[in-house]
Amino acid sequence: MTKLLALMLAGLALSLAACGGDDDNGGASTSNQPADAGGAASGGAQVSLKNIQFNPRDITVKAGETITFTNDEGIPHDVHKQSGPGGDFSSGPDGDMQQGDTFKLKLDQPGKYDYVCHVHAPGMAGTITVK
Repeated sequence: MTKLLALMLAGLALSLAACGGDDDNGGASTSNQPADAGGAASGGAQVSLKNIQFNPRDITVKAGETITFTNDEGIPHDVHKQSGPGGDFSSGPDGDMQQGDTFKLKLDQPGKYDYVCHVHAPGMAGTITVK
């Protein structure tokens, strides 16, 4: 039990360390947060990672809206930009999103962004259209 608690606290510390900062991410703002760290911003989009798919697969948002990806199954996933305007974005290392983990993303540059889960590509893929 003590080892489990220590691992959970270490994971939380790593997640918090990944948040914030002033990195130039080519119009993308990202953060990884535990599922209970707050709700999605109003007007944003929710994407569930379940059944080895992104649900919905394709979304359209306004520039600056929050997109929240949530791993809703017991196998690891990730989110990685494949193409589109600006710099790269990712949820972290391949397979780093465990069940219940979230990845929040804001894209400021209009355009079409293709993304995949590296663990389950090419079948687990989607697109984000920013208007």
